[in-house]
Amino acid sequence: MSELIPENMDEVKMKVARAQIDGKTVTEDEVIYQAVADLFQDYLEEAEEGHYDTSHLSDKGDKFTVIGINGEEIASFESTADDFIKDFRADALKLCFRLEDKATSIARL
Repeated sequence: MSELIPENMDEVKMKVARAQIDGKTVTEDEVIYQAVADLFQDYLEEAEEGHYDTSHLSDKGDKFTVIGINGEEIASFESTADDFIKDFRADALKLCFRLEDKATSIARL
């Protein structure tokens, strides 16, 4: 994955610290939310070998929907905890594997 997308809590903390050095205020939860959204979209594009479908993480951070190139919802799935932020905090690696598996199965649709 991209060096710009945090894949664990240490990388999240570093991104928050870098933002503070740059005079920006972001929380760990904001960084995790964006990281989860970006990671899944990257996994989806990798599985599809291009940008064909677009993922959207709900405002609550608890559900992904995937919109196909025709503009219709083709898939959705929810977090195993209250939201994907908690999933990430509990076990980021496990979540990354789950997101990658979901992207691969959606790409086969």
